[in-house]
Order: sequence, then structure tokens, then C-alpha cells
Amino acid sequence: MAVILGQPGEKRLLLGNEAIARGVLEAGVGFVSAYPGTPSTEIIEALADAAKEAGIYVEFSTNEIVAYEAAFAASLAGIRSFFAAKHVGINVASDALATSVQIGTNAGFVFVSADDPHAHSSQNEQDNRNLARIFYFIMLEPASPQEAKDFVKKAYDISEEIKLPVMVRSTTRLSHVRGIVTFGPAREPVTKGFFKKDPKRYVVVPSTARRNHAIVLQKLEKARELAERTDMNKIIRLEGNTPPVGRFGIIASGVASLHAIEEAKKLGIEVDILKLGFTYPLPEGKIRDFLENHDAVLIVEEIDPVMERDIRAIAQKHDISVKIYGKDILPQLYELRPEIIEKGIKIALGYEKGKASPAPPEPPQEVYGVHIPKRLPVLCPGCPHRASYYAVKRALQELGVKPEEVIYPTDIGCMTLGISPPYYMGDVLLCMGSSAGTSSGLSKVTDQPVIAFIGDSTFFHAGMPGLVNAVFNKHPFILVVLDNEITAMTGFQPDPSTGFTAMGEETRIIDIAEVAKAIGADYVIKVDQVLDWNKAKEAFKEAWRKYREGKVVVVVFRHMCALTERRLRGKAGLGGVYEILQDKCVNCGICYKQFNCPAILFDEEKQKPYIRTDLCLGCGVCMQLCPVKAIIRHEK
Repeated sequence: MAVILGQPGEKRLLLGNEAIARGVLEAGVGFVSAYPGTPSTEIIEALADAAKEAGIYVEFSTNEIVAYEAAFAASLAGIRSFFAAKHVGINVASDALATSVQIGTNAGFVFVSADDPHAHSSQNEQDNRNLARIFYFIMLEPASPQEAKDFVKKAYDISEEIKLPVMVRSTTRLSHVRGIVTFGPAREPVTKGFFKKDPKRYVVVPSTARRNHAIVLQKLEKARELAERTDMNKIIRLEGNTPPVGRFGIIASGVASLHAIEEAKKLGIEVDILKLGFTYPLPEGKIRDFLENHDAVLIVEEIDPVMERDIRAIAQKHDISVKIYGKDILPQLYELRPEIIEKGIKIALGYEKGKASPAPPEPPQEVYGVHIPKRLPVLCPGCPHRASYYAVKRALQELGVKPEEVIYPTDIGCMTLGISPPYYMGDVLLCMGSSAGTSSGLSKVTDQPVIAFIGDSTFFHAGMPGLVNAVFNKHPFILVVLDNEITAMTGFQPDPSTGFTAMGEETRIIDIAEVAKAIGADYVIKVDQVLDWNKAKEAFKEAWRKYREGKVVVVVFRHMCALTERRLRGKAGLGGVYEILQDKCVNCGICYKQFNCPAILFDEEKQKPYIRTDLCLGCGVCMQLCPVKAIIRHEK
């Protein structure tokens, strides 16, 4: 049984993301959509795992804006709906998001923004609480897995009362922490509704937009009243020694609020903590009263001074004389770890001076006196992308092209690891699909060769418009699509090249090479780089020749992710077990230095490489590369 299925009163140890998913089930949601992205992915995976038994619909959409549009439309048709994305995925959905707020909801519509302080798995630390102020959606910030489940459930009631989308903001530490969650009763889901036409509301021509804007502001006033009376905003009083600054208070939200409570207890001070869970609109009256009753207040929040700006404005508006500390003593970088918050409290109390330093951006090199070697992220043993990169590198070498003279725009996903040695094929990366867009600009303003890399899921997500642009505007470059038939880096979710849906149903495989031809690319070739590596290398040589004629070229290297292939087919690539014959090996270094397979190690004593069979997935590419045929395959 799926981990989020169970009876009311049951207690389960859940990830924060799984707790969010349980909240979705308890709210009786009928339609769920998302695009995978860490740290949000497990929410939809948990829901997909439970979907058939729970009687709900769950999909991984082609990108976040499509997922948002689909879920919002379900709300308009009277179905409670849900959408989730990582923080930068909300950017992709933001165009639809902005207008959906103006239209408003019918049935409850809730979405999660999984923010990533410290950029553990992201290209930035963007704080999406800022977007609530820009777009006028209601925002909740749970601090624990139990709150994550409960807040999501409450969010649907709020959405239906105010008729606005509600964002539940998570962070990596909440998404990926585990905690005991007590299940509540689940509302029966409804999956079929009826769309009642109302073009004067739903079709946002300028006259409609102007009217809707005024309505949104009225709705926000109702939301402010709700923020004042909700139990999601509460004061926690801690007894202890009287602080030297007089009456001391802390205002905090999210996971940082739990750290603040813990550190205040450790210090043994008397303090009031206003823990905010309903954080937009803020409860102005409750905050005003809190400020009036304290001499000094510390605002603890990740990452930007979002609440701080509003709280300082409240103090100024009501002429409240209170010392407010915030990002003047706490960092606006990375996560607010407990020791950082402790330092901030001590500074606010006058025990220490200065400003709390942010967490170090890199992990420590020594723990408890033990040296920890730095490990670069690498492609998995058997990864078909490794064969692709090596095919491109060798082809360029044999063509007399210096690889370092080529510009390599890269993209989000496993192929990003092409930046690592010994390939060094990654020169610019902005966001999903940007490899195609940046290649257009680079090919126009430089005379340098441009070879871009993109994955299959990313191609469908946002790569196709960049390719259309290149064809339309005559920007020649080579787009190398590394199609491993799955969205691998976020945990093996399906995409349009996979052949099955989030709920495990078979569906059509959309052929990337055929899509590229339909878009109008001048030359398109598809080849399996694992089963016949030499053919792949020669195919790329031909693609290079076409590109040098001024053509837009697409090369699709297609072979299933080795981990997925092993799981589904019982083997990866050619399969079998591989051995390096020590008497034949001449230690040329191709297999372990140039190809860089992590399953091939070097024996310092024998001065020869060897294959660790417990790491090798059996793709067989190393055997194809060995110039002296020293690598052999055993069936078992």
C-alpha cells in the first residue's frame, strides 16, 4: 500500500513532501499535475503511487506552465486541484499564475512552491515569498511534516472561502525531513466536474483584467481578516531569565521558526515567539499588538527580508517605538541553520556584537579530525550520456577540431555533468531549455563552433521553442539531444519519450527526431551510442560536416538510462560481466581516464586498470573502445 494511504488516527514517519501529498488526499483533491524538480518531486510521486487506489488523477506534465494551466482549469470546472513545482519551476508557470489570481478559483486550488535555500539542487536561491506580493495569492508556510499535511488541507478551505489560489511554501529542509504525521479523515475525491461558461470573467481582455484587479483587492481584504483569526499564526511564550533588552520577541516563519524556538530554549531566556504560518497577507493587527508589547524584536526568515519589510512598514505606520532586528544581523545567504539563529539572538540581546555569518557554501573538508575527500558529481556507471560525450569528443579530435575551441551550451539534467573532467563540455547554463536559446545568440555573434546539449525531458519542456527560433532565424548550430527515455536526475519520472504515464499507463512515445524534422531542422540523425558506439561517432562526424555548411543540425543519441534499463530489462546496454585481461592491457588510459567510467579503477601495485563488477552495470562501451581488445565480456 502507498505510504500516504491509511486510516484516520494512524501515525506514519513521512517525508515533508509525503505529508503534503497526504494533505492533498485528505482534502479530496481530484486532479493533480506537476513537472518533476527537486526538492518538490516526491509530492507527486507519492500521489501517483496512491492515485488508482485513492481514485484520483495524477500526471507529470511536459512543463510547469502546462501543469499549472491544467490544474487551474480543473478548479474552474469545479474539481479541487493541486500543482507542485520547485521554486524555479514557478517561474515557468508565472505567466499563467499571475492571470489565474485575477480570474479566481471555483473549487479549491492549491499549489506548492518548494524553495531551495543554499541551492542544494538548483541554479539559484530564489525566495518565492516575494511573488505573493507581486501576484496577490494567499501564502501559507508550514514548519514541520505535520503542519505540512494540516496546512495543505486548510489551504483548500481558504481557497474556496476567498476564491483565490493558495500557495504553500516549502523549503528543502521541510520537503526532505522526516517526521511523525498523524493522519486525519479524507474527503471523498471528485474527478468529474462541469465548466460553466463565463467569458466576462475567464477571458481576460483588458476590460476584464481591470475589473478583475479590483475584485482581487477586495478578496485580499477578506484574506487579511482570516489571517488575524487563524490558529496558523500563534504566540509561543518561553519562560526563563529576563533578557537585558527588556521585553524581547521573535517573529519567525517556516522551518526557521522551529530553529528559533529551539535556540531560545537553549539560551534560557524569557521570550515571546510569534510563529507565522499564514504569511500573506500578514496579520497586521496581530503583528502591531506584538510590536507594541515588546522593546526589541528579531525577525527570523529564509532568505530575503520579505516579512521584515512589511513588519517595519507596520511599525512605521502605527508609530511604534520598538527596536527591530532582521537582515542587519542575520545573513541573506543560504540556510538559517540553528547555530546562525543562535548567534542572531545573542546579537539582538547584546550578548555579542557584529553580524551572524552565513553557512559555508561548501561542505567541511574535515569532520571530527577525519579528512573528507572532495567528490565531484559524476555520471553513473553505464550512463549512456558518457558514451555520447565521448563520441562527440573523439569525433572532433579525428576531424582535427580542438574541443576547447567549441562553445558548449548545456542544460538542466544529468547532461549538466558534462561540465566535469575529462569532458569539459558545458560553458553556459541559464535554465530549462536554455541550451537551444543561448546557442542561437552565440552562433550569430561569434564565429566559434556551437554544440549544445539537452536531455529528452528538457527538450519537451522548453527546448523546442529554441530550436524553432534557430530554424526560423537561420542560426546554425548542433543540438545534441541526450535521450535516455526518462527524467533521470529527479528520480526516473516519465516524459513524452518514455512510453508510460505517471500512473503507469502505457502511452505513445513521441519521437524527438521526428519532432525535430517537423520543426524544420536541416539535418537530423538518431543513433544508439551504447549498442554501437563507433557508429555514433561516425554519425556525429557527418552531422559536423552538415553544420559547417551552415545548417541547423540535430543529433539524437538515444539509449535508455542504465539504471532504468537494468530495472526494466534486467540488463543495461550489451549486458553481461566485463573483465580487463591484464596480460593484454597496455594501460593506454582510454577506459578509465578518457572515457572515465567510475566502475573502472586503477591498481597502483599492478599499474593496470581493473573493473569492479559490483559497480559495473554492463553497458559494454568500454569493450568497444579498447584499442587492443583487452576488455572481454562474460555472459554471467
